[in-house]
Amino acid sequence: MITSDVLAQALPGRDNAKDWLTMKIVECMANPMDEQTAGKLNAYNGAYNAICQWDEEEPKQKSSSPEPFSIETAKEWTKGMKNEDGTSGPHWTVEQAKQVMAQRGIECDPAEFWVALNMIYSDYVKVAKKFNVGSNIDFYVDMAKAFLDDKDAGPDKLAKYYQYVVR
Repeated sequence: MITSDVLAQALPGRDNAKDWLTMKIVECMANPMDEQTAGKLNAYNGAYNAICQWDEEEPKQKSSSPEPFSIETAKEWTKGMKNEDGTSGPHWTVEQAKQVMAQRGIECDPAEFWVALNMIYSDYVKVAKKFNVGSNIDFYVDMAKAFLDDKDAGPDKLAKYYQYVVR
């Protein structure tokens, strides 16, 4: 069990860890995007998001099973997105995401792919534009697939991410 003393010792290191992870994310974005770079970027982003969840109170216990992911959940999530380009809501429609999936032979839950595609856009469009890949849908598609196909994550990654990070 994590005690308040342990948290008090760890919290000052949180900002240093966030700065280091931000630097690593920027380094990844400066490199040509491939599967290895996308994997690293996904890992750094996951660690950054985990650190951002910390607060100064006792961590909340989380259930081991997230609610099943559905198109309704996907619509609720994307409706509330505040995109880094100043817009809000999904950047692409469900139909556009399905079209991309069909064109590229991507096999996964369309609701999950649609959310992941829009999530990557929402969070990284500013950085993507900085590195001249912001208008390239291939970047967002590859990043969404890397997020969903993360070999280090257990099952239901997107449902857990929504339940424990987004909500």
